[in-house]
Amino acid sequence: MPRTGLLLDCLRDPSVLDGLSGLEWEQLLREAEAARLSGRIAAMAAARGDGATHPVWLRDRLFSARALGAESTRALLWELNRLRRAFADLDLPLLALKGAAYAAARLPVAVGRPSADVDILVPEDRLDEVTRALEHHGWGFLPVGPYDEEYYRRWMHELPPMVHKDRAAALDVHHRILPRTARLQPDSARLVSGAVPTAEEGVSSLSPPHMTLHACVHLFQDGEVAGALRDLVDIDGLLRHFGTDDGFWAALCGEAEALGVQRPAYYALVAASNVLGTHVPDNVRQRIAAWGPPPPVNALMKRLIAVTLTGGDEAPALARLVLYIRSHWLRMPPLQLAAHLLRKGVRRV
Repeated sequence: MPRTGLLLDCLRDPSVLDGLSGLEWEQLLREAEAARLSGRIAAMAAARGDGATHPVWLRDRLFSARALGAESTRALLWELNRLRRAFADLDLPLLALKGAAYAAARLPVAVGRPSADVDILVPEDRLDEVTRALEHHGWGFLPVGPYDEEYYRRWMHELPPMVHKDRAAALDVHHRILPRTARLQPDSARLVSGAVPTAEEGVSSLSPPHMTLHACVHLFQDGEVAGALRDLVDIDGLLRHFGTDDGFWAALCGEAEALGVQRPAYYALVAASNVLGTHVPDNVRQRIAAWGPPPPVNALMKRLIAVTLTGGDEAPALARLVLYIRSHWLRMPPLQLAAHLLRKGVRRV
């Protein structure tokens, strides 16, 4: 993946798009495609005019990116419609997560955003009946080995991946937002009880503070930071959209503390501000300052996050490795992690 300098300039300030040469557009689109942000750039360009002065090849590329983004949204909404049928007899809300939730709620961050699968959250004590309903409506588990089956069932925050037999649509059924073995254990019941309806009939999403915190946790507690610029763009988009509500920031901070996810929220807010220029109110900056790690670790993490999010494949290999190890360290206790990585390493030999 190329360095993301021009892409970042445009994400921070869309007016940069207005003065790009043909060669610069070519560079920008290469960076955007590598970061899975082509649809976002195409939507930003469309918002700035009809592109009548663009060369034909550029108009075609931007049109194609917008069309792919629109098709991804249509597919997500269709799968949510089908899932509503599966949930109809369960007396259970259909609670969408991540890209499916953004699409159902008609959020600006959903425009041009591709999604590979649908994510939903259900109470853990209802997993068996949810599974039966899904299987009755055509979803089934992808085949996994005995170890992976046990790994998902005993340790993870979701069931093994499911796919629909006719449409090949992928579905991830979550019962919590972090693995059972993770160091942080936010209360899933609090998330479910705070769910709100979306613009899509019969589909709920996490509340704005919870949705934003889930994105923060997904990137900085459950995922690998390297190569995840799109995830930070999601966080930026959610903060910009919900942050216009005066009560949002206080609720975000209060819920981060109630759920015990202050550290990933801190990293996300600081990274969004530093990398993408996201506005974070001064009083919020003062409140979250106590959420960060000790100063030496904080300085190291800021540097690692910056170079891995903005450098693509040119980011130092050591920085990517450190964040990779960190992501696993946060997910499992040391002995279990060692055994898991050893098994995975042997499997690859």
